[in-house]
Amino acid sequence: MRIAGLIAAAVFAQAVAMTAQSAAAQTEPNPVIGGNNANISRWADGTVTYRVLSTGAVLGTEQWHLTVHPDGTRTMQARNEYGSPGIQRHVILRVDAGFRPIEAYLQYWTGGKWRGSGLFSVRGNQLSAVANTPNGVLTHEVAVPDHFSFIPHPLSTDAWHMWYYDAAAGGDQTITVYDMPGGADGPQAILGHLYTQTLRKVGDEDVTTPAGTFPTSHYRINDAVDIYVTGPDAIMVKFAWYPADRVYELTRLDRSADAP
Repeated sequence: MRIAGLIAAAVFAQAVAMTAQSAAAQTEPNPVIGGNNANISRWADGTVTYRVLSTGAVLGTEQWHLTVHPDGTRTMQARNEYGSPGIQRHVILRVDAGFRPIEAYLQYWTGGKWRGSGLFSVRGNQLSAVANTPNGVLTHEVAVPDHFSFIPHPLSTDAWHMWYYDAAAGGDQTITVYDMPGGADGPQAILGHLYTQTLRKVGDEDVTTPAGTFPTSHYRINDAVDIYVTGPDAIMVKFAWYPADRVYELTRLDRSADAP
């Protein structure tokens, strides 16, 4: 009986110790059902459909989710996939309150093969990239100007190139972009390069797509692309790429109740 009592006491002591350890590890407050998430000021979620401009044939789709945080920064998560032999990109892009890039994570697949994954981060005027690729781990450092944007290739992120366009000055203006190769099939895989484009604001107009009718700002890039964006979060409504005979349209949009 004495041995059985000692065993019972030891088991009880162990249970008490485990309970105390579990309580000490519980640092997060109990969740409130239906409560607001302190990390989210507002959100939007949408679908972009890719089509041949001349025929309307569907080429693919893009699913995206935007989070606006309390400090004004924005995170765009996007997955786009289309075409033969098939392309799929997973992208997370974070920008500051003025849309200047902070960081991006990319993962590209083409023709059934993984083409690379990478992290791109910006600190001041220095862009650092580390990419895991079929050619091994690649890195590079690039000096970037105060005004520039990323092109990771989802259309929802291409809507953010206009963030420093001077609408008061108008006319043709030069913008700088860091462009990740869309197919990631070269020796540098997904590592990008800087170049400039010409951007012009054409005007403000209402645009109707299957997602609804939106007041938009209409911009033109290199006299080859017309892009229409709406609201303070620069949501892409329509993107017409004439030399490639392509059009990309917003076909679904859901937003938080407090979204402008």
